[in-house]
Amino acid sequence: MTWEENLAAAREYCKDHHTLAAPRTATALDKPVGQWLSNQRRLGVLDERADRVEALAGIDPDWNPSWPLDWQRHYAAVADCLDGGAQLGDPLPRVTCTGSMSAGGWSASASTSCGRA
Repeated sequence: MTWEENLAAAREYCKDHHTLAAPRTATALDKPVGQWLSNQRRLGVLDERADRVEALAGIDPDWNPSWPLDWQRHYAAVADCLDGGAQLGDPLPRVTCTGSMSAGGWSASASTSCGRA
């Protein structure tokens, strides 16, 4: 697969999930986009490819966050709920927004750990 094909799959994944924090098992356009993104994040892979880093950042500025990808996945799911009309206090623990991810539980936990509950 070419870089452009993989980038198109990343674009499609982000369109559907509002993040490039894809799990390794994620697919888009019949391509293993999760594994591909994981490979791009490995230290040194894109060191001399600023054009590729910019292309990924153009799709999702947080494609390679310094914080855990799991956190980013949950954040994107909660943001998706809010974009859909939910209010910050709405998601309850065990409420899912995407697949089986407990965005509500994550939101409650994140609020508590930040002292906002």
